[in-house]
Amino acid sequence: MLLAGCALSPVSAQAEGVRSAAMLSHTCAGCHGTLGASAGEVMPTIAGMDKGYLVEVLEDYKDDVRPSTIMGRIMRGYSDQEIAAIASFFAAQPWVSTERPIDGELADQGELIHQQRCETCHSEGGRGQDARSPRLAGQWGPYIEYALETCRARGASCKKRQGAERVEALDDAEIKALAHYYESQK
Repeated sequence: MLLAGCALSPVSAQAEGVRSAAMLSHTCAGCHGTLGASAGEVMPTIAGMDKGYLVEVLEDYKDDVRPSTIMGRIMRGYSDQEIAAIASFFAAQPWVSTERPIDGELADQGELIHQQRCETCHSEGGRGQDARSPRLAGQWGPYIEYALETCRARGASCKKRQGAERVEALDDAEIKALAHYYESQK
């Protein structure tokens, strides 16, 4: 009887290679923060993001659909079930908005652009999210600039992403204004 109890203990499960979602997420901590609240302005916060969105993004990295320097290599090391567990872990964490000074005038310009071009997918001032649209409100402005510039530069290869045509039409000043607006939203 004692042997049967030991075989089911958490320690033996770890020894057999079963990894918890929290354990799997540790790989992400160096860039995205321990619980997904990034401390670096060019790394996105992923805590509190929609699980479906996170799964899609991580699978896109794994399948080389999204370009990356490191994410593709990391994701290829995980099974689809492990990717879903990682996404669930981060989706369950609370969102943490950035705390940086914002250029109010640029943020006001960005709000107008958001209302005209982005609100249908990124509702509630960028707080709304689903499996196709990430939360933008409170995200790092420099990361948003990078993501929008990358999508715009990729052109046709960015078409898989919802709103790609709208992003392609943005100029540098509009991207900067949108980044300030979203970063100013909590």
